[in-house]
Amino acid sequence: MGAFVALLAGIGAVSAWCAVVLIRRGRRGATDNADGLLIEQAARLRAQQSRSAGLDFRAHPHGRPGSGPRRH
Repeated sequence: MGAFVALLAGIGAVSAWCAVVLIRRGRRGATDNADGLLIEQAARLRAQQSRSAGLDFRAHPHGRPGSGPRRH
């Protein structure tokens, strides 16, 4: 019984640690260095272009039209 309680306490501690790490990551905001800013800028541009081209996953949940197996 003591081993089970220790196991549950360990799982709880790991879960709490993961939650703290994820919350702290979310509060960081934008990247501060130049490389990170360029990567974020390129990612925003690609996302904007794919949305304007209609390549959004919600628009085509199974991939681009014509990208799947063709039936003859």
